Amino acid sequence: MRLSESEIKTLISVAGSDQPLRPGDLSRALNLHPDTLSRLITGLVDKGLLERAGKNISIAGTPAAESFKKLYFAHRASPFPLLLADRRLDLLARLDGKDKSVEVLEEEAGIPRKTIYRYLKDFIRLGAVKSAKKGRAHLYSLNEILWPEISGFASALQEYQAMRLVPREALLIKGYEDGVLFKSMGPQDATITSFSAYGDYGILLGLRDNYYTLPKRELSIEEVFIHSLDSAWEHTQKLFCVLFYLKNRNKLKAFDHPVMQNIKKVLQGERIKGYPTKEDIEDRLELYDIKL
Repeated sequence: MRLSESEIKTLISVAGSDQPLRPGDLSRALNLHPDTLSRLITGLVDKGLLERAGKNISIAGTPAAESFKKLYFAHRASPFPLLLADRRLDLLARLDGKDKSVEVLEEEAGIPRKTIYRYLKDFIRLGAVKSAKKGRAHLYSLNEILWPEISGFASALQEYQAMRLVPREALLIKGYEDGVLFKSMGPQDATITSFSAYGDYGILLGLRDNYYTLPKRELSIEEVFIHSLDSAWEHTQKLFCVLFYLKNRNKLKAFDHPVMQNIKKVLQGERIKGYPTKEDIEDRLELYDIKL
């Protein structure tokens, strides 16, 4: 989920115009060669941010484009390349939610620590990110008061790109920075994951739906488990997740996910709404040769 500085400048020029623009107008305004501009426009059309209508270029009618318009008109005097260019949007998307340290951001986003510090310096100066000290750690989060539009744009752009990967007859479960998770009643040319891959790890299930991820790749046990946790909307599905964890706990010792806190509480006998009880879990242990 990246936007180049030239793409951002092109997008701003189109968003700031009260009428559709022609490529020649944009080329002169941005001082770009027509071939370069054509490639930029094509990239922005593919991202769902611009659209072509004959020779005219205008902002697309997608949620991602509408979210950018809100962001632009709320902060139109701001230096948007310092906010959105290169890997900055990836980092901002990771800051949506709880406070995070640079170490966590580096692991989640895959951005070098030195680059993260440089981005955060610009974000803080622009008021888009706030920092707080907790003990010896510095934690960072989006400034939702001054920049409430950022998270909406980041999530809408990610979802649009995710939907382009999902087959028409399938249901999107979640979009990630590097792929999508979806389910379908029919077979798909994609990598099997989530509950559909549990049989490879000792938990054989009879399912109506098939769970997949794209792009196709070899998955680790951690990725399969993450996909199932992100797919677990129902009580029974959460039970499957607990059984998978218990069956493969030696391989998942260092595993971390927001749902794991509740799973561990359930295993200690605590009752949590929407989750199986410890008794529910114990009833299935013998079936899968699991010991608590």
